[in-house]
Amino acid sequence: MEDFNLFAGSKAILFDYDNTLVNSKPIFEKAIEEVSKDIYNFLIDNNVPSTSLQYLREKILSIAQKFDSEGTYDRDVWWVEALNQLGVKDVDRDQLQEWTTLYWSIAQNTPPFDDAIDIVDYLKRKGYKLGLVTNSDGNSGNKRARVAKFPLIDRFDIIIIGGEDNVKPKPSIQPFILACETLGARKENCVMIGDDPVKDCLAAKKANIKSILVDRYNSVKYPELYADFVISSLKELEEFM
Repeated sequence: MEDFNLFAGSKAILFDYDNTLVNSKPIFEKAIEEVSKDIYNFLIDNNVPSTSLQYLREKILSIAQKFDSEGTYDRDVWWVEALNQLGVKDVDRDQLQEWTTLYWSIAQNTPPFDDAIDIVDYLKRKGYKLGLVTNSDGNSGNKRARVAKFPLIDRFDIIIIGGEDNVKPKPSIQPFILACETLGARKENCVMIGDDPVKDCLAAKKANIKSILVDRYNSVKYPELYADFVISSLKELEEFM
């Protein structure tokens, strides 16, 4: 239990949203699949040299992962980059918007993890201040409306959305510092919990905030390099917080 002493004296808990509290990954992948089909038909209609739908989908997924890790949240930019790599340029802005609207029509409904509901209720009953630190959904998205669907969103004292209201997106340290200040908590008394080793954990540590990585699928290599502690389920937090 020695490791757990690291979090003694914690007053405020900050959570990431997507893939931490809600199971976004399969929903986002479904949205990309549908956009890929639409872009594929667009390429055929415009006599662009053929590529397979599978290749296009994998390319867009790869671009999405790269841009998401960098905090580039505007989906229009994702489609532009994919098309540029296929030699297609100057696509009409209305067309880009149409794909982004299609994306969010699917991706806006992200179901909560069961352990997320339980842990938010548990931590609030224990007297912790709770904050949500997440990035904007960008053009045609509405992150604030999406997080409002979380069943226990009213248990959060603050919601910070990077990329909106003059707040820089993660991995900037600004949203973490702002969250602590808004909660009236010293940085050393705050803990950031998220699934992204860089945007959530390493960025928080750079802000001198302790971090916990939620690695649900044991998919992060050398997770201890990014976070102060690693868990596979939010339920584990009950053991030391």
